[in-house]
Amino acid sequence: MSIVKRIVCLANAHKDGERCLAGKELSDDGPAHWIRPVSGQHKSGALSKAERVYLDGMDSREPELLDVLEINVERPQPDGYQNENWLLTPSTHSTKVDRLAWADLVQFVDPTEELWVNGFSSLSRKNNRVPLDSTNTLNRSLILIKVQRVTIDTDRSDFNRTRKYGSFEHGKMGHPYKFPITDPAFEEKYANRTDKFSIGEAYLTISLTGESKGYAYKLIAGVMERE
Repeated sequence: MSIVKRIVCLANAHKDGERCLAGKELSDDGPAHWIRPVSGQHKSGALSKAERVYLDGMDSREPELLDVLEINVERPQPDGYQNENWLLTPSTHSTKVDRLAWADLVQFVDPTEELWVNGFSSLSRKNNRVPLDSTNTLNRSLILIKVQRVTIDTDRSDFNRTRKYGSFEHGKMGHPYKFPITDPAFEEKYANRTDKFSIGEAYLTISLTGESKGYAYKLIAGVMERE
């Protein structure tokens, strides 16, 4: 039986050649749990364009960050620490019903000092991965934070393609982080900027990936700059 969930879109990010859509459910009492709709047609759960876009007549459009949308899901489908996963109902489309103001995002922030486990870094990144033997105690893979500044630089990824990275500090201790950015709208906005630059206040959706070479990796799946 299909269930309709109303969520605020906080990520529409690259994943395995498709996209990962995620957001927080809106209940009568305000922000509730994270929901990541996953496809039964793709091994990784990534959503194809047909599974995620709005339909308006003959046109289709990608959900944008801060859109309030309704999606049809069938049941929870957790995968280890990715407890936010829900199986998407096949042959259905999301519907945009409203839009959230940037200023209202403060009530959606997840209170946390550290982004899962710190102390493990790869290449030129910082605190960007978690050993699999440390994921047994984790119960979530999505976190929304607010930061005062993000430094952006462009480099080649492990797959030898150009990618943007974001560096920032978080928590009372000012823990340093540097993760790849997988937000396609942000990439498009700054496609011509290959220098190092900074953006100011922003909300970031941080996602913890599935296993890869013994680690789970942290990504910036959504960047919401001050309007």
